[in-house]
Amino acid sequence: MPGIPRFVDSLVGDVSVSYSGGLDSTAVALWAITDGKVRAHLHTLDHGYVYLFNSLAGRTANSLARSVGEDKVFHQFIKTRDLFDQVAMRSLLADRKRYGQWFGCCLGCTLAIITKVVLYNLERGVPHICFGSSVGGEYAVMSKPGSVALFKEFCAEYGIDYLAPLLDDNIEKSVERRTLKDAGVFAGIRFLDKHSFGNQGYCLLSLQHLPDVLFNVHPEYEPDAAARFITDKLPICREYIAEQYRGNGRSLDEDVARIRELFDATRGRTS
Repeated sequence: MPGIPRFVDSLVGDVSVSYSGGLDSTAVALWAITDGKVRAHLHTLDHGYVYLFNSLAGRTANSLARSVGEDKVFHQFIKTRDLFDQVAMRSLLADRKRYGQWFGCCLGCTLAIITKVVLYNLERGVPHICFGSSVGGEYAVMSKPGSVALFKEFCAEYGIDYLAPLLDDNIEKSVERRTLKDAGVFAGIRFLDKHSFGNQGYCLLSLQHLPDVLFNVHPEYEPDAAARFITDKLPICREYIAEQYRGNGRSLDEDVARIRELFDATRGRTS
């Protein structure tokens, strides 16, 4: 297996991975649990607007679990439609007019899954969220530096460390493929340079990106408009978290403090 990326050394506990079953998220999950000290919690979204062959992500997660140990990998499908509707779908046309671009689906979907995973992490004391934003895919609206920075700030409000390790460590697709191959983990059937099939589902709403898949023609997104969208929608996500806590009888402050203590303890050992 190629060298272990730097982000692994920063982990202080288990890792949640926004998990499509694709090459990027599977490689991130594998690296995170390589040393055997943490577990990977894999979250595959179901936004309720037709996600074809989404069950393939479960097959890839099983392949990963067989490689590293069944007790190191937990996989679930998360229904995100309730929050996705609030953030994006109910205002899709108005958002297109307000921000000037059709990125509401992608950014709204990303905010919904991140928020749902924040809730999961708070309940279980998981201090990290990893997103498989990839080298070569920086044009994607959720992978732009401004977007990543805002996701990091949002998660930090709840004591959670948001990581985009492939971007942070400049990890190429070829390294990801070699890593999965060496570990015996299914990496899908390679298509063109950066795509793979058979290991993940396909979002019907993302057909706007078909020219990218087939012809490597990237959509152009305005980063400032994307940042405004995220900033404007985050209050909905914060209220969603607060609403869930009002109904579950738990203390949000106590759950946030529990996660922050993990980082404080690590800093104490290294100071």
